[in-house]
Amino acid sequence: MKKNKTVVNRYARALLGLGLADGQYDLYGRELKELAGALASLGEEAKALASPSYPSGIRRKMLDLILSRANLSPLVTNFVKLLMDKGHMERLGEMAVAYNALADAEKGLLQARLTSASHLSEAEIEAVRTSLSRFSGRQVELTFDQDPGLIGGVVARLGDLVIDGSVRAQFGRLVANLDHLH
Repeated sequence: MKKNKTVVNRYARALLGLGLADGQYDLYGRELKELAGALASLGEEAKALASPSYPSGIRRKMLDLILSRANLSPLVTNFVKLLMDKGHMERLGEMAVAYNALADAEKGLLQARLTSASHLSEAEIEAVRTSLSRFSGRQVELTFDQDPGLIGGVVARLGDLVIDGSVRAQFGRLVANLDHLH
């Protein structure tokens, strides 16, 4: 798994370097994300692109057809063809995520996700965003969703860091402490 993560990061960094050099790194990130999302929505059909059980010539023709209709920049088109040639097509979604995280870091932007048990007002969401910005020292772009299963409280995710202030988590810690006493 570690090796796969290294490959993903190496390719993402290489493409970002090219994007920073030509000033198109935002465009490349959007294109990767959109292509990865489109392929993911195809499901099983898209898995054929990465499957060695299909002859490489057929897989390449399928990819060429998809790319001809995707209207991507030449650099991203060639990048995706390189992934096919090197046997890394199944990692396209991971590479899109890694690339965009690196691009955000380059801009000093941190993506965060806030989940709460109930609806939060815009002012409450903005207060959390401001706190997370102060905590991280970076500008935070916050997405919000609801999960009634949290019972109450909020969970904030900043990259790999999870700040869990939910009632469900507190209840879980209480149960674990009680189990530990017995």
